[in-house]
Amino acid sequence: MNKKLSKTFFFILPFRLLILIVFLLCPSFSFGQFYNGSQTDFGQNRIQYQDFKWNYYKFQKYEVYYNTGGKELAIYVARCAKLHMADIEKFFDFTIDDKIQFIVYNKQEDFKQSNVGLNTEDGANIGGVTRIVGRKVFLYYKDEHVTLEEQIRAGIAEVLINQMMYGGNMRDMVKNSTLLNLPEWYTKGLISYVAKGWSSETDNRVRDGILSSRYRKFNHLTGEDALYAGQSIWYYIGEKYSPAIIPNILYMTKVSKNVESAFLFVL
Repeated sequence: MNKKLSKTFFFILPFRLLILIVFLLCPSFSFGQFYNGSQTDFGQNRIQYQDFKWNYYKFQKYEVYYNTGGKELAIYVARCAKLHMADIEKFFDFTIDDKIQFIVYNKQEDFKQSNVGLNTEDGANIGGVTRIVGRKVFLYYKDEHVTLEEQIRAGIAEVLINQMMYGGNMRDMVKNSTLLNLPEWYTKGLISYVAKGWSSETDNRVRDGILSSRYRKFNHLTGEDALYAGQSIWYYIGEKYSPAIIPNILYMTKVSKNVESAFLFVL
């Protein structure tokens, strides 16, 4: 090997080694972040039995990510998201700032392999609940399209309410969340009301909660009790005063930093 070739060889070798080191040290991004899940606590990982190869459709106000075999499901989600997003933005008289990313799993079993929800109290049980991480909405198909559409509406509503009450970027959200602490019945109930409306099942759940006196300490309710009790309050307001008044309640809650004051002022 002559001197010129020798110098070229020893220049290329460290450069390639440097690229390899950088590649190994840099955190995975783009499609990889959806494979591993987001905001996972250390040491809490579910076993994944298959690799998910993600593709996506990009639209003006949202993106839909899907894995192998989920193309038709992704198209359905994209069409529903367009309709429901316009409807929910009109309901709240508020426009979502950033693009929502819908991460669509083909079935619940695939969704359970992800690490989504491990940083929440009910992370071990992720069935039947739409998961939101920032502006990522994690969905899965289960039995029927009606349930999937409820997940889509719930995801859009939660992202919109978070942006409306706490701001669009992470700094504003952290700052405002320390000043405005909303009870579970307020947020979960409103999301469920927007996503599902009212049904005989909800009516029975609320009746059982009232008769069993579980709703006596209203502001301390958690989980499903908070969801159904809150949903009944928002449903009553919508029926009694009109759904158009609900955005005013949210606005006054944000301004006054007090839930009770907002209800008293608006109603």
